[in-house]
Amino acid sequence: MKINIVNEKNNPLLKRKELSIDIEHDSAATPSCASLQHLMAKQLNKEIEFIDIRNIFSGGGVSKSKAKVFVWEEKKAQDLSKVVKVKKGAKPKEEAPAPKEEKK
Repeated sequence: MKINIVNEKNNPLLKRKELSIDIEHDSAATPSCASLQHLMAKQLNKEIEFIDIRNIFSGGGVSKSKAKVFVWEEKKAQDLSKVVKVKKGAKPKEEAPAPKEEKK
C-alpha cells in the first residue's frame, strides 16, 4: 500500500496539520481507519494518538482511495484499534444527579 500526501495545510489556531492523501491499495480492500492510522503514524514519525483519520473515500472498482487526516500537535486522538462498540439504542451512562435544594 502506497500513501501519497497531496495537500498539506497547517492550522495554527487548532494546532494541527490537515492532510489530503491518496492511497493506492493494489488488489486489496480499502484500508480501515485503524490500519491507515498506524501507517500514517509510521510514515510521519508520530505517535498513533496524534493521528486522526477523518474519512476515507473509495471509488467503485478502483484500487485507489482518498482520505482526510488531521495530525495534532497537542490533542490526543482516539486509537482506532481500541474502539469500544456501543449497541444501537443503548443509553449513555448518566452522571449522578445533583442534590436538590429544599424549599422553605
